[in-house]
Amino acid sequence: MMLYQIIRLIFNKFTLTALIILLTLYFIIHSKGETPSFSELEIELMKETLLDESLRDHQTTLFNIEDNSLQALGYRLFNDKKLSKNGDISCSSCHVPENNFHDINNVSHDVLGRDIKAPSIVGVSTQPWFFWNGRADSLWAQILEALENEHQITPEFTVNYVCDNYPSSFQSILAFCDSTQINITEKFTLIGKAITSYVATLKHTWTRYDEYIYTQFIQQQDASHLLSYDEIRGLKLFLSRDHTGCVDCHSGQRFTNDSFFAIGTGIGSNDDRIAGIQKYKTSEFKCEDWDKASNCMNTRFMRTSGPDLKGAFKVPSLRNLRHSPRFMHDGRFGNLEDVLNHYTYPTGYMNDYVDIKPIRLMPHERKQLIMFLNTLNDPFVPAGK
Repeated sequence: MMLYQIIRLIFNKFTLTALIILLTLYFIIHSKGETPSFSELEIELMKETLLDESLRDHQTTLFNIEDNSLQALGYRLFNDKKLSKNGDISCSSCHVPENNFHDINNVSHDVLGRDIKAPSIVGVSTQPWFFWNGRADSLWAQILEALENEHQITPEFTVNYVCDNYPSSFQSILAFCDSTQINITEKFTLIGKAITSYVATLKHTWTRYDEYIYTQFIQQQDASHLLSYDEIRGLKLFLSRDHTGCVDCHSGQRFTNDSFFAIGTGIGSNDDRIAGIQKYKTSEFKCEDWDKASNCMNTRFMRTSGPDLKGAFKVPSLRNLRHSPRFMHDGRFGNLEDVLNHYTYPTGYMNDYVDIKPIRLMPHERKQLIMFLNTLNDPFVPAGK
């Protein structure tokens, strides 16, 4: 009798497992024949992510900078290793131009002695807050803090070095070097703004995804040849608040809403948004100290407290992740599969405050989502080019 029960139990488990597998295969095969469709809301969300049409020309030269211009000075300063304590690092050491300005060699860890990932700086010039914890409210302020803290050089050293070594090529731009009407700090900010003028020229590349959205929903022509079935299914999952909720944070042209969220990676961190706010308050480069109040609205309406700010970090862009060797503010994950695994089992869920709920995706859906994210890497090149 017991042997019969054991055999029956094994058979039932086998039957149930086989049934689940067959149903899964049926769903995958059956859904393959259906062309994914989008709601009006999803279409509007996708249109908001489309890059400027000026970037559609695949021959657009992003580094076409005129000689002796402010941008040219910024470019040279960005790549000048002598603007560091030991003369061994430049801005481009962490933000490597050939790799979408990602920190591919983990230089930021070597310099700072802690786990931190220098994010790509492509397309960041218009964002409201800088650094993972938002301790700077302008790109030029972020650059100056990096020079002082990461490069470990003073405003005096920076001004003296630039004014002693660059005037012959940029005499009119650096006319302030000989001025006695402005102090060292003001001259330091002008140097930061010169580097900013170069960084502001760094734009994202028009991708297969952009061309798909442009062709399908702007020109209203068939664009099924631009994205595969699985890539479009991944896009549907990305837009689905029921399945993933990705679009709630990763929206807009850069696929980030530039806000701060606690997703479980900042538990126990002493450098989160709360810390960023405190550091910003003591900064000598706050917007309100250098500009009129009407240009500092982000600061005026900045939230300074709340449980959701503990362990929170800035939402990064999802464009051009191909050359990123690490993910999250501290680079804890080495690939997108690990990132999705975290969102499936968020650290601290049910124990600490987190802004996300666990995503629930089948294995093939996780692959489709990653396939879609890779379409944000691939530059679009028109046929025949």
